[in-house]
Amino acid sequence: MSIAPRAPKTAAGKRALAAKEPKLVENTKKTFFTYGTRSTEMLKALFGDWYAMTKPNSVNLTRKKEILPFEDSEPLEYLSKKQDASLFVFGSHNKKRPHNVVIGRTFAGQMRDMVELGLESLRPMLLFPTEKNVLGSKPCLMFAGDLWETNPAYSQIKSLLVDIFRGPAVDKINMEGIDHVISVTATEKLILFRHYRINMKKSGSRLPLVELEEIGPRADFSLRRRMEAAADVLKLSMKQPKLKANKKKNIETNVLGDTLGRVHMQKQDLTKLQTRKVKALRPSPVKRKAGGDADEDEPTEDKRARADADSDE
Repeated sequence: MSIAPRAPKTAAGKRALAAKEPKLVENTKKTFFTYGTRSTEMLKALFGDWYAMTKPNSVNLTRKKEILPFEDSEPLEYLSKKQDASLFVFGSHNKKRPHNVVIGRTFAGQMRDMVELGLESLRPMLLFPTEKNVLGSKPCLMFAGDLWETNPAYSQIKSLLVDIFRGPAVDKINMEGIDHVISVTATEKLILFRHYRINMKKSGSRLPLVELEEIGPRADFSLRRRMEAAADVLKLSMKQPKLKANKKKNIETNVLGDTLGRVHMQKQDLTKLQTRKVKALRPSPVKRKAGGDADEDEPTEDKRARADADSDE
């Protein structure tokens, strides 16, 4: 299953295709949630909560599809290209693997890596009657346990969860804007997913009193299967381009944030400057034609008076 490239017919279509092309600085990673032919209410509740936590950088696809990620990944690659989303969360249910959750990502339209987890227990957000986090706010991610650093499978899960929940990349962040914490604890048998809201209260000092209040979802997972990235695909996906900054000469910014520019010009000859022609400013005929015949520029009355004087003689 592949997408046949089609030439855009409108300007909006050209802009849409240009937005999906590779860039030196990529857009924020998007995640799409989808289901297999069979799913359960637990999976729908979990995906609904995760979708609410990752808005607006996620898409929830409710239509069921016949997909077997580890046997044939082309349907997920097709959805990844169609939704312009490199991350996916797939849910299915059968007798052999009940409440199955597959988390993975693609690179350049091809499957990169994925992990299969089993949802052992769930308490959704609806069962926590507390105030939720602000839409679009960045979470504080906390991973507890030594397995995240020592076990390759857990390191892969950590990388996937960070990509899904980190949100847009920023240079600076206001600490007061961080209003929720995602805590993931690794044990030998289970992976514990917890979500808390940060409440800042007065403490009588400059630093506020920070309290955590669980807002859900509360989920426990078990590790089942995983697919690692190929060596060549991993090397290519980890490669970072060198950004060449364009040097702007003679441009500076003052303390008020205004951009000031300096323009270099050749020295002007003011004697050749074109000015307005006014009779009062015109030079006399003698000065204009020094040493020449000044009679041509004399006024008509002077010429007549001199002509009459010559005739009388």
